[in-house]
Amino acid sequence: MDTAAAKRDNRTRRSDLTAIELLGMVGFAAYFAWMLVCFYWFYSEILRDLPLGQKDLVQSFVFLGTVLGYLGFHLAARSASFNIFSTPVLVGIGISMLLSPCCAMAESFGLNIYEGIYCLTNTLTGIAGAGGVILWLDICSRMDSGEEFRFTSFSLFAGAALFALVIAMPSLLQFVFAAVFGVGSLALVHYLSPRCPANDKCALKELTAPKWQFTREIEPLMVAYGMVFGSTFVYLFNCGGTTLLIGLLFVLLGAVLMVVLTLAGKEVGITVAQRALLFLTVLTCVAMPYAPDKLQLVIVGVMVASWAAIMAINYALMVRKCKENGWCAPAFRQLPLRLSFRGIGFWLGWLLSSVITLYADAHSAIFGYMHLAMAVALVLVFVLCMPDVHHHDQEAVSKLVGDNAEKQIVSVELSESEIFDAKCAAAAELYKLSPRESDVLGYLARGRNAAYLQEKLCISPHTVKSHIYSIYRKFDIHSQQKLMDFIEEYPLSEEELARYMSGE
Repeated sequence: MDTAAAKRDNRTRRSDLTAIELLGMVGFAAYFAWMLVCFYWFYSEILRDLPLGQKDLVQSFVFLGTVLGYLGFHLAARSASFNIFSTPVLVGIGISMLLSPCCAMAESFGLNIYEGIYCLTNTLTGIAGAGGVILWLDICSRMDSGEEFRFTSFSLFAGAALFALVIAMPSLLQFVFAAVFGVGSLALVHYLSPRCPANDKCALKELTAPKWQFTREIEPLMVAYGMVFGSTFVYLFNCGGTTLLIGLLFVLLGAVLMVVLTLAGKEVGITVAQRALLFLTVLTCVAMPYAPDKLQLVIVGVMVASWAAIMAINYALMVRKCKENGWCAPAFRQLPLRLSFRGIGFWLGWLLSSVITLYADAHSAIFGYMHLAMAVALVLVFVLCMPDVHHHDQEAVSKLVGDNAEKQIVSVELSESEIFDAKCAAAAELYKLSPRESDVLGYLARGRNAAYLQEKLCISPHTVKSHIYSIYRKFDIHSQQKLMDFIEEYPLSEEELARYMSGE
């Protein structure tokens, strides 16, 4: 068991950064840079002669497009024949990514573009933005390093740094680099997709019943927080000029915070993140109406930094949840609907603030009342929807009864089949098998063949072979008989048996 103990220790070490993951971070960073430029910075270039409220409404179509994109990809992904990595889909997303830089460039050269064209362009840009997020989160899920926080945090940091570099350039170069970032990001998606190390664990066209369970405490809060963030960005955009520039650069501060936490080996759970964000959001909403102008900029900057940090956290945890669900389907089939809640909240917050700007002064007292109302609404949603503090933290639950509390183990007689299942479960955990591979292991160790697995698990022959190959590789075994002998002789410890009995 010395070897087994050593492998358990290895599981706790941080995975090395591979070339594939590094390229993935570069691609995701390029996407973030494109998104920040096209969603936010080009706002200052378009329709300069329009009143602020009307201009805000035109820009709201970007965020409406994001919502439509998530919902559209969700509906498309319900068909097993749909593949978001296919060339036609990538080309369509790529063309849409070029629209905003082209329109902003035309506007900067003095060409008059109708509002309707901008509304359509912004909608397609939002749809492309949704597609980019889904593509890169699926790539992240196939890295198989277990370092989702590292992937999203470092990508966001590099993307924010690229954005800061771009906005320091002349306008013409901004348009060029925005286009290069968008197309370059998709080019890396196309290159990395067939080369991701965990492709054998979940075929792109494999589709089974989704196991993702929505929870009442997450989705309503995502909408509520999204509304606050959307309203915050409208305030920032209505200020314009240097204030807009400084406010957007606070994204870099949020990204730095996530990178520091990642380097320190700290991973922020969704429950902790939601509570920290609630405190910041309520504080800023209450302070905003009464703060002087300079302090308001700091408050808005803190909210922008929080938006960036919570985005990296949410993305990482969503990817991890897809994998913990046993990869019942690729991430691009599971994530769009969940992502749409953030998009809906942001769009509603932006739209509400745009309407207020349209009929009142850009910084009228109505905004102060709206922020106070949002603070009250956030607290109500939080009280009604959030569970107990230890809802997602089993370790914390055990500490509630004391670290030295006596553990009661129920002694029962296990059948040979149950002991065999316990050996399979322990071996699967030790050798880092995915949940789907663990299912396959149970049948292989009992002597079942590939045809039986295909029919029993309702998966394709290719997927069956991929799972079997991956299991043999991880166990360093080259035949089914040796695998059966290994499981039969596996030295099951009392601790492993107790964990199996407790259902952990």
